[in-house]
Amino acid sequence: MKWSDLLQWEGSSLSQQAQAYEKSAQSLRSASESLQSNVSSLTGQGNTVDAARRAMLKLCAEVERQEEKLTALASVLSEASEGAETVGTAARKLDGTAANHSLHIGADGSVQYVGPHNVSPADAVTIKKNMKIVSQQVAAIMEKATSVVQNTQSKLAALGGGASSYANGSTKGTRVPKKNLKLPPKGASEKEVAKWWSSLSDAEKEQMIKAHPQEIGNLNGIDGTSRNKANRIYLEDATEREEKKLERLKQRYGPHPSRRERQELELVEERVKALHNVKDTIKREDQDGVPRQLLSLETSGKHVTAAVAQGNVDTAAHVGVVVPGLYSNVAENLDDYDKRAGIMRENVQKHAPGEGVAIVSYLGYEAPQNLAEVADIGYARRGADKLSGFLNGLDASREAGPAGDAHISVAGHSFGSTTAGIALTKVNPGVVDDLIQFGSPGSGVQDVSEFKLEKGHAWVSATDYKQDMVQGIGDDGRFGKNPAKMPGYNHLSGDVGDEIDKSQPYPFQKHGGYFNKDSKALDDISRVIAGRGKK
Repeated sequence: MKWSDLLQWEGSSLSQQAQAYEKSAQSLRSASESLQSNVSSLTGQGNTVDAARRAMLKLCAEVERQEEKLTALASVLSEASEGAETVGTAARKLDGTAANHSLHIGADGSVQYVGPHNVSPADAVTIKKNMKIVSQQVAAIMEKATSVVQNTQSKLAALGGGASSYANGSTKGTRVPKKNLKLPPKGASEKEVAKWWSSLSDAEKEQMIKAHPQEIGNLNGIDGTSRNKANRIYLEDATEREEKKLERLKQRYGPHPSRRERQELELVEERVKALHNVKDTIKREDQDGVPRQLLSLETSGKHVTAAVAQGNVDTAAHVGVVVPGLYSNVAENLDDYDKRAGIMRENVQKHAPGEGVAIVSYLGYEAPQNLAEVADIGYARRGADKLSGFLNGLDASREAGPAGDAHISVAGHSFGSTTAGIALTKVNPGVVDDLIQFGSPGSGVQDVSEFKLEKGHAWVSATDYKQDMVQGIGDDGRFGKNPAKMPGYNHLSGDVGDEIDKSQPYPFQKHGGYFNKDSKALDDISRVIAGRGKK
């Protein structure tokens, strides 16, 4: 049960169903009374009359049983309606109160501070105290929600079903699975998840996708096709939820919100924008004919994160995972990275004719969004934890699937190269075949032997340093050594062409040029992803 679900809880649908049952019960009550009257008016003697009387009495008894059951169901759902309304109202109220204190309650119920970071020690103590209070209230509301569900389930079970579609914790009447299928336990490895998923029938997989779209869509070890299907369902639900929340906040705060209220509005507006950008990006498949797979969609953090693939990661012979860095986010530039992925995919395909190619735009971690954040190596370390799990899951799902193992490459740009480098120390051995780092502030390691990678499969592309001074800018202790100067790397072309980014100061105008179409740098990077190495 997710906190984000509780925000949508309302008693109206259950109340309407309770009223419908009560109305049906009244109709049966009238029918029963009419039958009783007919039985009383039935006179005469003989076997035929006796048989008719017995049949009518039997029918009366059945109608009365059904009327009693419907009345009981109406009572149960009426009580559940009150509980759902209480929980939903409390959740929405707490959500708003938390926002007024610059706190964000994630989809999983976690509490994060989203206000200004430069606060006094006294304010820091207050913030910590408020976070604790909100966390406790979240737990209490979720406990109440669990109680409502369990109470409703037990009462429906005692009645023998009939309205069991409401017994799974949904206030929208979600269908109960035919079998008691459960998600893998928390902490299950990617290989364990892949084994579990492959053991299910197609019908059971569909059942799990419909019942748990958010979980299945982001569960490493499940095949890309299934994750895509689940995440597209969740995308619609999440978009509707965030749009409703934004509308509620606008009505609550009015035309002149306070600074904190404005911050909350901007955060929700960004989340809505991000979800719409995901929609627009995957819809491109209708225009260019290249299928997109939505491989992850997380809304539990401060910002929405996502990973979108061009091609089919379940069948492609070569899978490239592109990890961007500073300023990359779903709301502003997922679509731009999808365009770059298209350029790279076409170039990789040129070097692997007749072989399937898939390129993943991995914005599945929260990248730094300003110069202060980019100095925080914590963004790379947290991102590496998520990326390594994603890569392990990709490999596990391929090994468990019909297409078998794939050639998997990780291409990290800028801060994303550091994130990728740290991730390569955490992945399972044999998962990643090649690592390419370009425009890198630091490799993430002190020696290439730290990578879970075969010797000779670390690659670096470095353009003219005077126009890409991001290279090696991170301190060696936290960011790792500069891959352009480390032993053990294969050096690719750094020629990104003459195209420059005039919006950037001179020392950084070629930093984004590694994706330039027809450049020698992109061609060399593409050859590695295609499994052809360097010329």
